[in-house]
Amino acid sequence: MSSFLRAHRVRPAYTCILKPSFSRSLTTTQRSMEDTFRAACKNKIIPGAVLLATDKSGTFNYSNVFGARSLEHPRSEPLSVDATMWIASCTKLFTSIAILQCVERGLFTLDEDVRHVLTELNDIDVLTGINGSAIESKKNSLPITLRQLLSHTSGFAYEFNSPLLQQWRKLQPQYNRRPPISVHNRFLHPLLYDPGSSWSYGPSIDWAGVLIERLTGLSLQDYMAQNIWQPLGITDMTFFLSGRDDLRARVASMSKREPYETSDNPTAKSTSVHAPEYQYCFNPDMADCQGGGGVFGSPVEYIKVLRALLLASDAPDVRPVPPKQLLHRSSVDAMFTPQLGGESQKALQAVAEIPRYNYMMGGMPPDTRKDWGLGGLLVMDDIAGWRSKGTMTWGGTPNLTWWIDRKVGLCGLYASQLMPIGDAKSVELEKVFEKAMYERYRQHVADQNDCTD
Repeated sequence: MSSFLRAHRVRPAYTCILKPSFSRSLTTTQRSMEDTFRAACKNKIIPGAVLLATDKSGTFNYSNVFGARSLEHPRSEPLSVDATMWIASCTKLFTSIAILQCVERGLFTLDEDVRHVLTELNDIDVLTGINGSAIESKKNSLPITLRQLLSHTSGFAYEFNSPLLQQWRKLQPQYNRRPPISVHNRFLHPLLYDPGSSWSYGPSIDWAGVLIERLTGLSLQDYMAQNIWQPLGITDMTFFLSGRDDLRARVASMSKREPYETSDNPTAKSTSVHAPEYQYCFNPDMADCQGGGGVFGSPVEYIKVLRALLLASDAPDVRPVPPKQLLHRSSVDAMFTPQLGGESQKALQAVAEIPRYNYMMGGMPPDTRKDWGLGGLLVMDDIAGWRSKGTMTWGGTPNLTWWIDRKVGLCGLYASQLMPIGDAKSVELEKVFEKAMYERYRQHVADQNDCTD
């Protein structure tokens, strides 16, 4: 067994008296990390960031905030861990947990055709091409399963990633992105391939959210509040920000990379500026709950869900599942189990090797093998000094990234509100943060072991 793995056999915290994490002297890397973030905010490389990490034992907790809540005014108040952010696709983790709870309760199965309940999907075709103003398509004759929705192999894709869907959309005279915005209005569009035959990131999880509502008779807001947020003591989460004055008062304003076109270049000279054109994200007139990206909330509340999944990985095999555990251990294992077949995995790997999309996926070495579980992107190789094989990760459009490393026992969140998605400078900073957390955690565990030797 390597010294690194030996260091992660965490001993009970009560075996020695430990000083608080921040009272210990920081290593050069840790000081460098914090100095790097201070400089990045001072020079407006980023507007600000909330950095959080914890372990399953609860003895390691890192919480730090850099920068301002807004770049609109020079003397804006500092960013805070409870700032309200549009967490965007970080919502997908909530929806994945929620639908797996429905599976545990016998309301649906992973390999059941969702069209039995989502009957509107019976009428969508597979888009094969656009010839002038003529749409070319074929009838979809295959089932669309819940497993495919959760692993993004259903055939759905986001329009911003698909020139073909963008062409199709322009030919839809009834299309209206103005309020009210709904799952049907945005995402009832053709598939790009036969279900199960490839991989594409898209609104599959939004449709899983609609499935939850029809199976339970609850809105996704009410379901998540009752079955995810309340059991963990979370109050700062909502799909409908307009009804939460307390959260609106703590909103972290949107910023953007300037010049915008430098967002995929980590070494380009650029800055972050206030971006009022993106504030619409905080004033959406949503007609429904969008399970793929509709939640607003605070970073300090979000990490509670990450830790709950980390804890559930070692939970006793009991039923019913205690509310704070969220899911049975076998369901959590499924979230971390690769789901992609040969062609689907090749499609994901090909996308991940495109520099722009690699940044959107966290900026891991391009040749790192990747797969998709029932909860997020899976890292299929150990990355030295960073993520372990089996780590699950994903994020949200304004450069948020979360990760859960079950092998090491560590999870964390980088949260900001900077556009566009996959901003190279943000991703590089997030990597600096994560790697510093791995080093700090190794030292933390070594210190605990020293106390009991």
